[in-house]
Amino acid sequence: MIEAIPKHQPPTLESDRQLESKGLQSDEMDIKKIAHALMNGTSYLLVTHFHPDGDAIGALLALQAVLKGMGKKVISFCEDGVPPTFRFLEGAQEVLNDIERIPQLDTVTLVFLDCGSIDRCGKSLAKLLNVTNSIINIDHHVQEKPFGDIFWVKSSASSTCEMLFDIFCFMNIPFTPVVSTCLYTGILTDTGSFQFSNTSRRVLEIAASLAGFGADPHKIAQQVFESSSPQKLLLLGKVLDTLRYHRNYSIATARLTKKMFTETGATIHDGEGFVNMLRQVATVQVAVLFREEENGLIHVGLRSKGSIDVAKFARKFGGGGHVNASACRVKESIENVEATIVSSLEAYLNEIVNISEGKQ
Repeated sequence: MIEAIPKHQPPTLESDRQLESKGLQSDEMDIKKIAHALMNGTSYLLVTHFHPDGDAIGALLALQAVLKGMGKKVISFCEDGVPPTFRFLEGAQEVLNDIERIPQLDTVTLVFLDCGSIDRCGKSLAKLLNVTNSIINIDHHVQEKPFGDIFWVKSSASSTCEMLFDIFCFMNIPFTPVVSTCLYTGILTDTGSFQFSNTSRRVLEIAASLAGFGADPHKIAQQVFESSSPQKLLLLGKVLDTLRYHRNYSIATARLTKKMFTETGATIHDGEGFVNMLRQVATVQVAVLFREEENGLIHVGLRSKGSIDVAKFARKFGGGGHVNASACRVKESIENVEATIVSSLEAYLNEIVNISEGKQ
């Protein structure tokens, strides 16, 4: 159990008893390796995935603040930049989104945060790899073959920010209000405001500790959930016009097209979270949002309830993610992608029902 701890005196993870009580015994070696690499390097290039969410940005800015506090040289990069929703986090203005603006660094350590695969960082990746001395990978997505010279991949973690909390504890890093706010934001968003199945007792205890260290739950929630642009609601209206139900209302689908963005003046960031709204319907077991991208690909966002594993489903189409939240990309017209995904999902859900009823 994580107890109330005075500021700047975070819990340590050094003893076996503490590690075991926190369910981290098997992760001790990975945490030690990453902590050693973070403490002994001099220059770091931090990277997270394109279309970043709160966990990606929270992790990026929390580690940026910690490393700078240790006197390290730090550059943070995200190909799509920081979404407006998360620009209230301190250090957000320092994140680069133009690969050409990254200065030359000697013996730089490249740290991937919240990236299920290297290509999740976008087209600029090749140039990033060319300037690195070693690679650290910290992530909570399922990775069959984790990449990096040093990695800690824990799919049972609620978020990458939860994992950073454990790493910072091990390093005896002071949990300043800035660091605590970034970590709390990542945990809040990746647990769906503590509603998703990845919300464990320990996650709530960590969140309480971060609030004790200076994170303001009300302020953060207001910034994340009540700071939408006027264009976002206009965009949502058009998306809901495309809402369709399938398989006796157990599957809900909707489309988000490039034309909708043009007509409303909305940005790509305004479309975040729409797929979660589709899952709110009582009968819906799987929600799907089909979003057109500039490169001709269709991004397929999937959300599910209970034990329905949409990550397993997404892997059939080259994607992945978590049990209840995953995605894939398909190069085809949005009409054809929707027809294929819906048909496959119906078969997938029927298969799950048959297995549960002992028919297979």
